[in-house]
Amino acid sequence: MRKIYIVEDDDSIREILEIFLTSEDYAVQSFENVKEFAQRNKEEKPDLYLFDVMLPDGSGIDLCSEIKTSSENAEIPVLIMSAHAQLKHFADDCQPDGFIAKPFDIDHLLSQIKEIMASKESH
Repeated sequence: MRKIYIVEDDDSIREILEIFLTSEDYAVQSFENVKEFAQRNKEEKPDLYLFDVMLPDGSGIDLCSEIKTSSENAEIPVLIMSAHAQLKHFADDCQPDGFIAKPFDIDHLLSQIKEIMASKESH
């Protein structure tokens, strides 16, 4: 089963994502903030990271940069979600594999996730 790690501070969005992605046969582990995410079991690697940009104690952009510059995690795709930022505003800071503007269509999000995972498998 594919694993997705979500960092999203909005309880309702995080819950909807968990329920929906679990129903699509993904194992989901979610975190409310950067501090919680930093305490995860780093031995376990997800198949995809899904980060919100604006977090109460940091930024999904910083998390993305951290993942992309880490040799153990660099190959794991990162999908960024934001209600405010646009991809061009942070593409230099972090090279995400995809971007979702909020509010998002849940089916569009799922197709992005599937597309990103499929392209990683074909490499």
